[in-house]
Amino acid sequence: MTLHVDPEALRTFAAFATDTADAMNDWDVSEPYAVSQSALPGTEFAAVCARAFTATDQALGNVCSRLREIVDITDGAANDYVVTETDFVAALPAMDQHA
Repeated sequence: MTLHVDPEALRTFAAFATDTADAMNDWDVSEPYAVSQSALPGTEFAAVCARAFTATDQALGNVCSRLREIVDITDGAANDYVVTETDFVAALPAMDQHA
């Protein structure tokens, strides 16, 4: 089966996804956690905030990385104009190779 694509629509989508990933990459998610660390003195809350920041930062990095993988796949499809559906679907699992 062949997947026929509108190359301009894919290019537009790829540009949007790139812009989104770039913008998300610039987000500073540390401030709420840093401000909250002193909220409950004498508890382990500061350590919880630090772990939560690490998890949030890694999750945001993974989302950006996955968006860039989608862009790579979409750009390939847009530049090839006609891609077999099997090839397109086979490229999608590359997004699952993140730690």
